[in-house]
Amino acid sequence: MKSKYSEEILRHAASRSDGGACEILERLTWETRHGEDGQPLERALFNRRFDLKTGERVNRLGDDEFEIDGSGERLRLLRA
Repeated sequence: MKSKYSEEILRHAASRSDGGACEILERLTWETRHGEDGQPLERALFNRRFDLKTGERVNRLGDDEFEIDGSGERLRLLRA
C-alpha cells in the first residue's frame, strides 16, 4: 500500500491588534492511501498548520483567535 500527500490552502481574512488587515493561510496536508491495485482507499488529514503570507508561523488560540509565533501579536479572524 502506498501513500500520496497533497496540500490544500485555505485563506482567512483577519485583523491585527492595531486594526490592520492581514490574511492567515491554513495549510492542510492530506494523506491518500492506495490499495495494491492503485485505487485510493481513504483520505485522512495528516497535518494542519497556520502562517501568514510572509511565512511567519501562527498559533491557533481559539476558534477565531491566533497569535504570531515570534512576536506574540494577536490576530482575530473576520467572519463574513
